[in-house]
Amino acid sequence: MVNYKSEKQLSIFDFKTGFESKLDANNRWVRLCSLLDWDKLSSIYHKSLSTQMGAKGIDSRVVIGALIIKYLERKDDRGTIEAISEIPLYAIFFGF
Repeated sequence: MVNYKSEKQLSIFDFKTGFESKLDANNRWVRLCSLLDWDKLSSIYHKSLSTQMGAKGIDSRVVIGALIIKYLERKDDRGTIEAISEIPLYAIFFGF
Protein backbone atom coordinates (compact mmCIF):
# COMPACT_ATOMS: atom_id res chain seq x y z
CA MET A 1 0.00 0.00 0.00
CA VAL A 2 1.34 3.44 -0.92
CA ASN A 3 2.18 5.97 1.80
CA TYR A 4 3.93 9.25 0.98
CA LYS A 5 4.12 12.74 2.40
CA SER A 6 4.86 15.25 -0.36
CA GLU A 7 8.07 17.24 -0.45
CA LYS A 8 5.79 20.29 -0.33
CA GLN A 9 6.14 20.36 3.44
CA LEU A 10 8.20 22.55 5.76
CA SER A 11 11.55 23.31 4.16
CA ILE A 12 14.52 21.68 5.83
CA PHE A 13 16.06 25.17 6.03
CA ASP A 14 13.08 26.38 8.07
CA PHE A 15 13.41 23.54 10.58
CA LYS A 16 14.38 24.85 13.98
CA THR A 17 16.02 22.89 16.74
CA GLY A 18 15.15 23.22 20.39
CA PHE A 19 17.56 26.15 20.47
CA GLU A 20 15.62 27.91 17.68
CA SER A 21 18.58 27.94 15.34
CA LYS A 22 18.55 27.06 11.66
CA LEU A 23 20.38 24.09 10.23
CA ASP A 24 23.78 24.70 8.68
CA ALA A 25 23.20 25.01 4.92
CA ASN A 26 26.68 23.56 4.33
CA ASN A 27 25.95 20.33 6.20
CA ARG A 28 26.26 17.39 3.77
CA TRP A 29 22.84 15.98 4.73
CA VAL A 30 21.13 19.34 4.32
CA ARG A 31 22.80 19.81 0.92
CA LEU A 32 21.92 16.28 -0.24
CA CYS A 33 18.34 16.68 0.95
CA SER A 34 17.90 19.77 -1.20
CA LEU A 35 19.51 18.13 -4.25
CA LEU A 36 17.26 15.07 -4.35
CA ASP A 37 13.95 15.08 -6.20
CA TRP A 38 12.02 13.26 -3.47
CA ASP A 39 8.74 13.27 -5.44
CA LYS A 40 10.38 11.58 -8.43
CA LEU A 41 12.18 9.02 -6.26
CA SER A 42 8.90 8.24 -4.51
CA SER A 43 7.02 7.75 -7.76
CA ILE A 44 9.68 5.28 -8.92
CA TYR A 45 9.49 3.45 -5.57
CA HIS A 46 5.67 3.35 -5.70
CA LYS A 47 5.72 1.45 -8.99
CA SER A 48 6.81 -1.64 -7.06
CA LEU A 49 3.97 -1.38 -4.51
CA SER A 50 0.34 -2.41 -4.68
CA THR A 51 -2.35 0.22 -4.22
CA GLN A 52 -4.99 -2.47 -3.70
CA MET A 53 -3.48 -4.96 -1.26
CA GLY A 54 -1.52 -5.06 1.94
CA ALA A 55 -1.07 -2.93 4.98
CA LYS A 56 -0.25 0.74 4.75
CA GLY A 57 3.46 1.07 4.06
CA ILE A 58 6.11 3.25 5.61
CA ASP A 59 6.42 6.70 4.05
CA SER A 60 8.55 6.29 0.94
CA ARG A 61 10.83 9.18 1.86
CA VAL A 62 11.74 7.34 5.08
CA VAL A 63 12.51 4.15 3.13
CA ILE A 64 14.55 5.95 0.48
CA GLY A 65 16.33 8.14 3.03
CA ALA A 66 17.21 5.13 5.19
CA LEU A 67 18.66 3.31 2.17
CA ILE A 68 20.73 6.35 1.22
CA ILE A 69 22.06 6.64 4.78
CA LYS A 70 22.77 2.89 4.87
CA TYR A 71 24.90 2.95 1.74
CA LEU A 72 26.63 6.30 2.24
CA GLU A 73 27.54 5.44 5.84
CA ARG A 74 28.31 1.77 5.02
CA LYS A 75 26.05 0.37 7.73
CA ASP A 76 24.11 -2.85 8.00
CA ASP A 77 20.34 -2.78 8.60
CA ARG A 78 20.60 -2.72 12.39
CA GLY A 79 23.36 -0.11 12.33
CA THR A 80 21.24 2.08 10.09
CA ILE A 81 18.22 1.90 12.38
CA GLU A 82 20.40 2.60 15.41
CA ALA A 83 22.06 5.60 13.73
CA ILE A 84 18.71 7.04 12.63
CA SER A 85 17.35 6.78 16.16
CA GLU A 86 20.44 8.46 17.64
CA ILE A 87 21.33 11.16 15.12
CA PRO A 88 18.57 13.78 14.71
CA LEU A 89 19.98 15.13 11.44
CA TYR A 90 19.29 11.77 9.78
CA ALA A 91 15.62 11.96 10.74
CA ILE A 92 15.48 15.52 9.42
CA PHE A 93 17.06 14.30 6.17
CA PHE A 94 14.06 12.18 5.33
CA GLY A 95 11.33 14.49 6.49
CA PHE A 96 10.68 14.09 10.21
